[in-house]
Amino acid sequence: MMIVAIVGALTAIFAASIGLVQNDIKRVLAYSTVSQLGYMFLALGVGAFSAGVFHVFTHAFFKALLFLGAGSVIHAMSGEQDMRNMGGLAGKIPITYRTMLVATLAIAGFPILAGFFSKDEILWQAWKYSPYLWAIGFATALMTAFYMFRLIYLTFWSPSRIASHEIEHHIHESPKSMTVPLVILAFFSLTAGWLGWPASLGGSNHFEKFLEPVFAAHVEATETPAAPEEGPRTTEYLLMGFSVAAAFAGWLLAKNAYKTADKGYIEPIAAAAPPVYDALLNKYYVDEGYDYLFTGRRKIGDVRLGVLGLGAASAWFDTNVVDGAVNAAGWITRITSSFSAWWDQWIIDGIGVNGPAILARLLSYPRACSNGAWCNGTRS
Repeated sequence: MMIVAIVGALTAIFAASIGLVQNDIKRVLAYSTVSQLGYMFLALGVGAFSAGVFHVFTHAFFKALLFLGAGSVIHAMSGEQDMRNMGGLAGKIPITYRTMLVATLAIAGFPILAGFFSKDEILWQAWKYSPYLWAIGFATALMTAFYMFRLIYLTFWSPSRIASHEIEHHIHESPKSMTVPLVILAFFSLTAGWLGWPASLGGSNHFEKFLEPVFAAHVEATETPAAPEEGPRTTEYLLMGFSVAAAFAGWLLAKNAYKTADKGYIEPIAAAAPPVYDALLNKYYVDEGYDYLFTGRRKIGDVRLGVLGLGAASAWFDTNVVDGAVNAAGWITRITSSFSAWWDQWIIDGIGVNGPAILARLLSYPRACSNGAWCNGTRS
């Protein structure tokens, strides 16, 4: 379980760091999803099974809302997905903007929204298991708030950077078939977390109680003895305050960096540390490494490794060895069959059968005698 917790925490911060600089609106959300999956497995690894499932539950609403909202933005932008070519859309697609803002506040962990309850519970349980895992989760929460408000600023709040006047002229809100689901998901992004309202804030965490019959035996087998629930909750409240502070800090950092982002804006990470920015923008070159080691789309010298290299080697082996052996066998068969046909025609048939027949035929012809009579006693 410790391995699960470590892998979950590292996955969370790894994917979140990539999401800090991505420009495709859907790609930001995709890496955010991977990061939140890391959060879920962090919860499982520290034995907070109910908290992990609860985050799956709350995350379903605000992440579905964010993806569908991104689709609504792309629809309004006539297929444009690059946030560098957006901006100023808050007043032009208000329903999409407001619902995506609710989802952003939820995933960032602002109080009373769905993500606040599930993420804070994971961080609290991680702290009790290992402060180091909590620190990674806290840093991830800060990154999450930053890249999500970066998305909001670049898409809705910053000055317009739309290159095409035709696209800008045709921007309009999506039809009800798209906006009504957004509103429904926004409602649950706001309220779904209330099912897990913790006892420390005067609730009873109905979601955890609902799952108690499922996880009770596992919890008894894995958890360490916990301190009594009674008494002051200073540490829990302090960590809760840190979590909320991370959400506000991410918002303020994004505001400072992108509030006035025009067409020539510079990413703060690119300005501060270009190599770090390049590594994040290129996703730590994972795709390139995968190509070198596994797919083989890229060569190392003249050698192509990976699946494509193995495929090329298999094709060469099939062409030159397997097919070569088959073709060689066919060539040998043709040669031997030609020789066999020649032998059968000229040696077997010629000498063995036709030769004696021709000789017998020649010897059987009648010969004329010297007196003009046939030697067999007949005359012509």
